[in-house]
Amino acid sequence: MATIRKNSNGKYRADIRKNYTFIQAKTFLTKKQAEQWASEMDVNIEAILTLTPFKLKNLTPEIVNEMGGLDLFQKLGIELEFLTFKDLANEYMTQWSKKDPNQIPRTSYWLKIFGNQPIKAISTNDIRKALDHYAKGKCLKGDGSGKCKETNKARSSNTVLRLKAVLSSIFKYAIKRGYLKDNPVEGIFIDATPNQVERFLDDRERKELMIACQESTWDKLYLVVLMAITTGMRKAEITNLRWTDINFDKGLAKLATSKNGLPRLNPIPGPALDELKKYRKVGNGLIFASPNDSEKPFDFRVQWKRAMQRANIVAFRFHDLRHTAASYLVMNGASLHETAEILGHKSTQTTKRYAHLSTDHKSALSERVMDKIFNG
Repeated sequence: MATIRKNSNGKYRADIRKNYTFIQAKTFLTKKQAEQWASEMDVNIEAILTLTPFKLKNLTPEIVNEMGGLDLFQKLGIELEFLTFKDLANEYMTQWSKKDPNQIPRTSYWLKIFGNQPIKAISTNDIRKALDHYAKGKCLKGDGSGKCKETNKARSSNTVLRLKAVLSSIFKYAIKRGYLKDNPVEGIFIDATPNQVERFLDDRERKELMIACQESTWDKLYLVVLMAITTGMRKAEITNLRWTDINFDKGLAKLATSKNGLPRLNPIPGPALDELKKYRKVGNGLIFASPNDSEKPFDFRVQWKRAMQRANIVAFRFHDLRHTAASYLVMNGASLHETAEILGHKSTQTTKRYAHLSTDHKSALSERVMDKIFNG
């Protein structure tokens, strides 16, 4: 119910009350303006009071503002809580159990963008603008667990896609929990950059690297590099292995949660298994534990860098050992499907980048054999 009265200064004040409880007041230059505002407020109040719990749950900040604002709802005794992106991201990361360490800095990036903003207020356009801005920046490089730093390298579309994928996963979790109906990331399309052939070790580089690793100040550098080359496992998958994950009789490593979240058994070839047996321990401890914290993997970046320098190898990352394993498999007759199975690819689409190595290797073999036969 609205009451309109004229003040001593000639202006008109509209008071809104509901069940004799003061709700809101506003002053206008004319009586007509005061009456119009009071009428709109009465309509909004009636609309708010007739909302069912289900409709209240699905209100967005925009709709609340159109209906008079959060303050009006509170004065009517209706408490609305909008889940913020910060709360959602923290909840998501608490239950997230995959092994990709890059998930943490990518989530942190989105926290800086949306922070305490209600998730229902985050639009597709907001996300598109954030991705466009990110695409214009420089590529980030890992700088310790959950940390990163900017480099001079421009970001590729694949880098932007990975950032987008993290945000999409967070919103998919929100939908699963009933916090949202739709994923605002859907409908944003980014063209992926075609994967080029990845760097892998040639015979000379491999031999020199293994010698350098044996000379390292860290006694397990040779083992961790040997496992990466022979198994094709990711760095995080190897360094998070525990002794109970290894089946020495069958030569298998149990990866309960790999990067894509799917468990798998990864073969450990003889050379790596024999080396692993030299350090075998009883219990559930990490195989590559830090001497300062037995529940954290050892950070061997310094030892790896020095080994690379001693072996005179340039433009090569630890992750390229995984590409080395894949390349060796394909060049020695493994099918793309078999290679994908060993590497844990969800489909052979990712493995197709190595397809030409199979034909190139066979062509070189054929050329070498036939040249020897016909040309002596």
